[in-house]
Amino acid sequence: MSVNSIGDQARAFALHVASNRLKTTLTTLTKEVSSGEVADLGMRLQGNTRALNEIEGRLGTTRQLQRNGAEAANQLQGVQDLFDAVRVTIGGLGIALASDPFAGAGVDLGTRATEVAQTFDAVIQRLNGTNSNRFLLSGQASDVAPLSGGAEILDALQVATTGLTSASDVAQAISDWFDAPQGSGGFVDVAYHGTLGAGQRIPVGEGIAVEITTTAAAPAVRDLLKGLATAAILDRGVLAGNPVESRQLTVQAGRRLIDADTALLGEMGRIGLGQQVIDRAQSANAAALDTLERSRNDIRRADPFETAAALTEVQTQLESLYAVTARLSKLKLVDYLR
Repeated sequence: MSVNSIGDQARAFALHVASNRLKTTLTTLTKEVSSGEVADLGMRLQGNTRALNEIEGRLGTTRQLQRNGAEAANQLQGVQDLFDAVRVTIGGLGIALASDPFAGAGVDLGTRATEVAQTFDAVIQRLNGTNSNRFLLSGQASDVAPLSGGAEILDALQVATTGLTSASDVAQAISDWFDAPQGSGGFVDVAYHGTLGAGQRIPVGEGIAVEITTTAAAPAVRDLLKGLATAAILDRGVLAGNPVESRQLTVQAGRRLIDADTALLGEMGRIGLGQQVIDRAQSANAAALDTLERSRNDIRRADPFETAAALTEVQTQLESLYAVTARLSKLKLVDYLR
């Protein structure tokens, strides 16, 4: 009969290894119970992580689309708030210019022209507004203020209207300057410093993108500035000494402002449609994220009952190991020789 035995040092090492293994398993199971996820995902999936990788990839893409949508929504809301502030600044100025019967009197006309010039400058400051340190109406050149100051624009218009003696000619010269194509020395060359052409295209959903094209060079914005400038130019002495023509010019300016306000509301409505697209995309993204996260969690979830049972078994084994270790530590040679 053969007897297999090990020495005390080897036995101590074996007990130490067994203890560490059980403690490691206990830590792993405890972590699974607290987190609800399996610790060894590769074993759970038997090495086939393709489905999980696809889910993780779609989660990353959808989260980025959500961030894009939030950024685009913030930018569009900033433009809406900016236009609202502009409309408040102008108030009923258009109607007042078109209908005020006392605007033709000398002092009143001069006061009105100064008031419009100040409003013109205030509106430009509004249109040069920023959001998150980006100019909202500069197109893709968001680090540059879109418009020159009111005084600089009126300087250019004063040159463009030099020598004109009728309200219709002055109004037409101002309109031509604002509508002049790029390279003609008009508004887009002198006063506008942003980009023209295609706007910023932002993907906000699966196959959905929002293009932000509203700038300070948009027709609605130009018409608004055109209406204000038509009356503000009187503050530069244009048509001086001709109250009848000056009165006609203020009336034309008022009508232009009334029409421009309607156009500006139309532009705000178009922006609102973009906001609706973003809202729908955000809702779809949120639903997709919920589904993907649930699918990922189903793959990674640890069975609480199996984990609890395994944890109880490991605890029992560890207690047994401690009991054996305690008994072995009390063995004496005298007891063995008896």
